[in-house]
Amino acid sequence: EREANRGRSVGLVLGNLHACLEARKAWAIMNERCPKCDAADLRKIEQSLALCCSKCSGFWVPPLTFAEPNVIESLKARDVRPQAPLEQDHRTGPCPEGHGLLRRARVTNEDPYFLERCARCGGVWFDPGEWSRLAEAGLLTDVTTLWSPAWRERLSDEQNRASLEADLRHKLGSETFELLENLADSLSQQKLGGLALAYLRERLRER
Repeated sequence: EREANRGRSVGLVLGNLHACLEARKAWAIMNERCPKCDAADLRKIEQSLALCCSKCSGFWVPPLTFAEPNVIESLKARDVRPQAPLEQDHRTGPCPEGHGLLRRARVTNEDPYFLERCARCGGVWFDPGEWSRLAEAGLLTDVTTLWSPAWRERLSDEQNRASLEADLRHKLGSETFELLENLADSLSQQKLGGLALAYLRERLRER
C-alpha cells in the first residue's frame, strides 16, 4: 500500500510538472504575438531591448529602452510612416509580455492617434509612424505623461478652444476674427489685456 501511495504521489508530481511546462510553453507563444496584427514574430532590434513586428512594423518598447543611447534616432530611422491612417490604431491588444490588455491614450486632437501601454510592466506599443510623430513633437522624454489626467485635461482644453474659435470665426467672419486674434496677441504681450477688456465692456454697455 505504501508503494502504491508513493507511485500515486510521483505520478501526481509528474502530471503537475507536465502541466506547468505546457502552460509555460503556451504563455511563451502568446507573448511572442504582436498586440495589433497577431503576427507570431516580434523580432529583437539590434543593440536594443525594443521589438519590431515583422508583419505590421510596429514597435514594442519596454521602459528601459527609453534610456538607451541614441534610441530616439535609432528607432526613428526604422519607423515606417504609413501613407494613410491605420485601421489598427482604433483598437488595443494584449501586452506582448502577457500582462493583459494594453491601456490606450489619445495623443492629439488634430489628426488624432493613440498609443497603448501596459499598466503593469510599463511597455508601450507604437503603431508604424507613431514613434516618429512623438519624436518630432518632443514627447518621448516622458511618454508616461500621455496617460495622466493632466494630459487628458490639456486635450480637453485644446478641443474646447478650437470649438470656440470655429464658432467665433463663423459668426464674426474670418476678417474680423483675425483682427480680434491679432489684437489679443498684442495686448497679451503688452500685459494690457485687463485694461482693454474693461474698456470694451464700457463701450459695449453704451450701445
